[in-house]
Amino acid sequence: MKNILRIPIIVLNDLVLLLIIYIPGRLGIKMRYIYWRLNLKKCGRNVRVETGVMIENPEFISIGDNVLIDKYSIITAGKRTKHSNDIIKEMINNNFRYNEGELVIGTGVHIGCFNIIQAHAGVYIGDFVTTSAGVKIFSISNYYSSEENPELITYANCMVGEEKPVSYISSPIVIKEGVWLALNCSVLCGTIGANSFIASNSMVVTDLPANSYSRGNPAVKIKERFTTKK
Repeated sequence: MKNILRIPIIVLNDLVLLLIIYIPGRLGIKMRYIYWRLNLKKCGRNVRVETGVMIENPEFISIGDNVLIDKYSIITAGKRTKHSNDIIKEMINNNFRYNEGELVIGTGVHIGCFNIIQAHAGVYIGDFVTTSAGVKIFSISNYYSSEENPELITYANCMVGEEKPVSYISSPIVIKEGVWLALNCSVLCGTIGANSFIASNSMVVTDLPANSYSRGNPAVKIKERFTTKK
């Protein structure tokens, strides 16, 4: 009975969300701020969510002050539903100090247009981070096989049903203060050290040191980003 009574509330909330996501201009920015401040785990001052931004499971998301989430980005958090046949390769990130499924965004962050941030294993984005257009951050993604049983045929599609094995790789991601991810970068695991720059179209699959200029697939340090005093 309780579930039936909740249906009108869910429908009303979805209709409100559908409306405010696409309202342009200052009115839309104001309405989205009010809505997300009520629904996010934490929402700081002067958080600007632009037109077309989709946010899933906001109760797992914390955002600091002076944050801009630019147009048509997709942000999702929360623990992923696990099935008995799932094969998960766990990668530990000791720099991630929050709970599984949490997304924490610091102060002074700009999330660029058409970004995807998927935080099912956990993502931390430090203060003053910039992500350019087209950046993709995945803390859980599909893996090509089962390392323990290479002969087993696995799938990369949760819609195949619970009886078929789906293979995943899971790694919390930490992006420290002052990092800049350039156009179309992908981050699949690891920690990116403070004040680093990751060049366009690079893929991060391991830790990168602080103050590094890195590029490539996989991304590797090429040089220091800023000259340091000796």
